[in-house]
Amino acid sequence: MEEKFIEIYDKYKNDVFRIAFSYTKSISDAEDITQNVFIKLFNNFDGLKNQDYLKKWLIKVTINEAKSILLSSWKKKIRLTQINDENLHKTEFKIDETIEDILKLPKKERLIIHLYYYEGYSVKEIAEIIHISEANVKITLFRARKKLKEELV
Repeated sequence: MEEKFIEIYDKYKNDVFRIAFSYTKSISDAEDITQNVFIKLFNNFDGLKNQDYLKKWLIKVTINEAKSILLSSWKKKIRLTQINDENLHKTEFKIDETIEDILKLPKKERLIIHLYYYEGYSVKEIAEIIHISEANVKITLFRARKKLKEELV
């Protein structure tokens, strides 16, 4: 069991981190979320044998963990822009202009852009993962693309 868990962790840890970061815009929060998600996976590992379902489960749990952190009373008292600006400058990796523009989008748009372009999910799969209609996913993608186009031009 441990070998299988480590294999899954190595395969999906970066995906979980990127989704958490795109949702929270905070490296430390994304690291905490990633840790929490894999603790939950370890605790529920026997019930998650289906590999097709596993990645969707990880994404759903990541989104729920991110929402929990953002809704916590601690986060409500702190100005997120100050924390996020500090974290962006401390990063060891380069953030290109496109990523910076994506991070300026509202949470829902950021998440859908990430799932669609970076994770390769279809509109239908995204709708299932975040529990909204396919039409809503398409509209959100359209609006996000429009905003990004305005920023990039």
